[in-house]
Amino acid sequence: MCDENIFKAESKGGAKSEGLGGFEINDRKAMKDGSVCFGRGRGGQPQLFISRQNLPGFLLESFEAVEAGRIEEGLGILNDEMIAEICELVEKDKKRIDVIFVIAKLFYSAGRVDEAGQWYRKLAERCEHPLVYNQLGNVCRQQGRLTEAIRYRRKALKQDPDNADYVANLGVLKVLTGEVHEGLERIQEAIAKAPRQGRFHSCLLINLHYLSNLDMGLLFEEHKRFGRIYAPVGKSRLSFDNAPDAQRRLRVGYISPDFRMHSVMYFFEPLLENHDRRALEVFAYGSVEIEDKVTGRLKSKFDHYRDIRRMADKAAANLIADDKVDILVDLSGHTAGNRLGVLAFKPAPIQVSYLGYPDTTGMEQVDYRLSDSIADPLESQQFYSEELVYLPNGFLCYRPIDIDVPVSKLPSAEKGYMTFGSFNNSAKVNPLIVALWAEVLRQIEDSRLILKFNGGDDELVRGRVFDLFKKYGIEAKRVEVVGWKRLDEHLKLYNELDIGLDTYPYNGTTTTCEAAWMGVPTLSLAGKHHCSRVGRSILNRLGLDFFSASSPKEYVSKACALAKDTKALAGIRASMRERMSCSGFCDGKRFACQVESAYRQIWRRWCEAERAREESGEQVFSSD
Repeated sequence: MCDENIFKAESKGGAKSEGLGGFEINDRKAMKDGSVCFGRGRGGQPQLFISRQNLPGFLLESFEAVEAGRIEEGLGILNDEMIAEICELVEKDKKRIDVIFVIAKLFYSAGRVDEAGQWYRKLAERCEHPLVYNQLGNVCRQQGRLTEAIRYRRKALKQDPDNADYVANLGVLKVLTGEVHEGLERIQEAIAKAPRQGRFHSCLLINLHYLSNLDMGLLFEEHKRFGRIYAPVGKSRLSFDNAPDAQRRLRVGYISPDFRMHSVMYFFEPLLENHDRRALEVFAYGSVEIEDKVTGRLKSKFDHYRDIRRMADKAAANLIADDKVDILVDLSGHTAGNRLGVLAFKPAPIQVSYLGYPDTTGMEQVDYRLSDSIADPLESQQFYSEELVYLPNGFLCYRPIDIDVPVSKLPSAEKGYMTFGSFNNSAKVNPLIVALWAEVLRQIEDSRLILKFNGGDDELVRGRVFDLFKKYGIEAKRVEVVGWKRLDEHLKLYNELDIGLDTYPYNGTTTTCEAAWMGVPTLSLAGKHHCSRVGRSILNRLGLDFFSASSPKEYVSKACALAKDTKALAGIRASMRERMSCSGFCDGKRFACQVESAYRQIWRRWCEAERAREESGEQVFSSD
């Protein structure tokens, strides 16, 4: 899912300055008003310049530790006494918005969003600036207060109406609140305002998948348009120094902004730690905005970790080329914070798209896409600029969350009624799927439905959901909408469900796997696009093909049939975790072996092409 963290100002660089997505700490002397100076940064973005010399030393030390990913160390510096000192300082001097801005950003980067929100609100009382309103929008978005986030986005946009970031940020929120068409119009407006910024086009591409009437042909054309505009083949490196030896140890690089606590890592980490290091030397090119404990853990599992967060695309591409990476694997596609601009320079002879995005990159520089024959049948190839490479036992390997939450007995046995549920994000809940859910509720007397997503606590968002169900004759009392919960509480909520109901046309992935681990089978409607076939791919791996439907009518009829067979549901629930283990779906070693086999095959193909080129005497000159 695309979110506002893709819209961040680039760092200006320099040894003693730090670009921080809206403000910069530097070594300038005190500003005219004693604390800050507003201006414009790269690309004309609003920028707040803060003098390092004016900040309390302990606050600066804490802030720099957090921004470097040493969150515990940074928060450890800020004890209650020091926070009280900051409070006293800003109360005495109403102009010290620099201190407020730094501590607010510190808490935000450390994941302490509630505390960040308190400081940003204090800042907004003294500084009515679009930067402040935009960041308050970020805070509210993370807290699930989507309506309030929209209000702050509008305030930022009112003060800076030509800011493409603010326009796109508002568009993303509109998509999340169900106003998909208005949201897409906003994102297209942002593209028009900043036509050279590929991140806005990426945002459009990911959000197009939330339309209920997906058109694969139009989607493909829009992806190819991205490639033509932002990744022209003229950028590509044309020759490589990589030795074309088909048997040698390969140098494989993974590039991603998501080497952190992120759903992609549930599927990537088992691959990473099971790679055969005799056959592969593994590099990471991390563009992680806020590092966390997962980042630290992952770093130790790579042979080499390169931080490219503040590197320009060309510089990062040169680094990859200097590392002589043979196969570069992108894990994000057009999702938030992606570095497709690096792949546009073709720093490795083979480039692969995998895992984090449900579609093509649209770039000629990306050679292959790892998938399977269920998620992407043979006829899907016409909608990919990459050549599909099928992994024989599915393209996913799942590692369950490391929290011990036991599976309950079938809840309907105790409640006396059937409970369905879907924990997918709000953008996937559209009128098309609501109509099917409503039909299931109508046919299964006294049944209930639990929906959970970030924003589920927002009254206006909840009201929209209830209104949708009311349109199809379902009273609000039969639908429960739940917002954000801690991870352990999130897993426990699955113990309230008898049957999971997948979204369509954008299926769930992590949610379907989580539900299965908690004993809850998910009924999924399969379409033609990858994003509407992931459910079927997962269910096939688990031996639950019956839970996959090929039409809306079959989806409803199967849901009703399953709801009436509580004995079968209880048996599936009790055996699901063992089923997952025996299916190989969680077998990282086996999966890594299959991925490595695919890497070796495409590497051999490149080596053969290189030898043929050399024998023909063809000369290729590097674009450098």
